[in-house]
Amino acid sequence: MQPETKLNNRLLKGISYLWQIPQNLLGLGVIFFSRAKPGEGIKPYWATKANFGVSLGKYIISNSGDKTTLLHEAGHQKQSLMLGPLYLMIVGLPSISGNIWDRLFHKSWSWKKREIWYYSLPWEKWADKLGGVERFTK
Repeated sequence: MQPETKLNNRLLKGISYLWQIPQNLLGLGVIFFSRAKPGEGIKPYWATKANFGVSLGKYIISNSGDKTTLLHEAGHQKQSLMLGPLYLMIVGLPSISGNIWDRLFHKSWSWKKREIWYYSLPWEKWADKLGGVERFTK
């Protein structure tokens, strides 16, 4: 790779990091407080002490090695890159709200029914599409 290409790549990474700064900072906080460790592959951080999966800016923090989960979270990363500072309002808050709603009010539902409900939410369906996840195909 040419030196100027490396410089351009670093500059682009720096700009994209700043574009996503609210979620990147929040992601670093989640990594710190969950004591997540760097992983491989799509490079998630492994949160062995918690049961969740989240994508905040350039960081995926999860305790699942499931390919579908990681691809879905990679879809959220793409949303973050597209939406920048608006990501938390447009995707993050609705996603957390949907997750909390499901945990509080769908306890009596089957796991499959809960999964269908959650991943049918527009922001989750969009993340699946961006991550290349085909869910609920017949």
